[in-house]
Amino acid sequence: MSLGSRLPEIAPEHSSHQLRLSAVPSTSKSPTKDKRRVRWFKKSDQWFTRLVSVAGAIHEGFWLGYLSADDLDAITRDHYRNSQEYASPEHNQRGLFDWERAVVEQYFQPGSRILVAAAGGGREILALRQASFQAEGFDCSPTLVQAADALFDGLGERRGVTLCAAGQVPSGPALYQGLIVGWTGYTHIPTRRRRVAFLAGLRRRALPGAAVLISFFPRDRSSQYENLNYWTARVSRFLFRGRKDEPEPGDHLGWCFSHTFTREEVEAELRAAGFRPVFYGEVGEGHAVGISE
Repeated sequence: MSLGSRLPEIAPEHSSHQLRLSAVPSTSKSPTKDKRRVRWFKKSDQWFTRLVSVAGAIHEGFWLGYLSADDLDAITRDHYRNSQEYASPEHNQRGLFDWERAVVEQYFQPGSRILVAAAGGGREILALRQASFQAEGFDCSPTLVQAADALFDGLGERRGVTLCAAGQVPSGPALYQGLIVGWTGYTHIPTRRRRVAFLAGLRRRALPGAAVLISFFPRDRSSQYENLNYWTARVSRFLFRGRKDEPEPGDHLGWCFSHTFTREEVEAELRAAGFRPVFYGEVGEGHAVGISE
């Protein structure tokens, strides 16, 4: 039987039940009004989001222009002092990331001696030792150095992370065949002048031909608020006689200081410190490799 032939059985024409239903007034809301309210929300949300972003860029820019490089270092150091993740054994025993492993396998001689800057709780050093490298390093956070000591002691390993002032490299002879700046450590150094000096300090500890691996946050060129952040920082520095060094496009200040990079900036800083750039990538994390000259 077709559906049409069954309709009389479901609701016979002119039945009293059908008449009662048709007498009930409709309570449904107008779809036009519903769509209008949705459009109002979307528009107001877009403007609110823009307002928050503009306010955030101005706030960030003011402090970037007012605070000194030492102040920015202190803010970053305080963040890592309170970080439970980077001090945890779980994080520091997770091994090298895939992109780190690929670089190490390609550019670092097996069994060679490697110096790790911004070594934190010892993740890279432990992983390198487990891969038969001779690795040691340093960090500016007492909390993370203590976490590294506890990790190595618990594993029966020789301690591998020493304490060093922010932006500095421990003095000593050129011993190392490879250099690594720990995960995004490079991106937290304020000012180009300090970053280049830091890399140059590492180069002095390395043998000729040694590879250096740095990782960083790539710059989002599509951001509408980068320029507002930068120019606010410049105005703040001028009006309030703030930091000594000029603010840079790509500077950011949130839970800590960070500088985002273009490829051209990364390679220029490597060259200025005496390294020849040989690799740049953004898969997994922004990272680059240079060779000591």
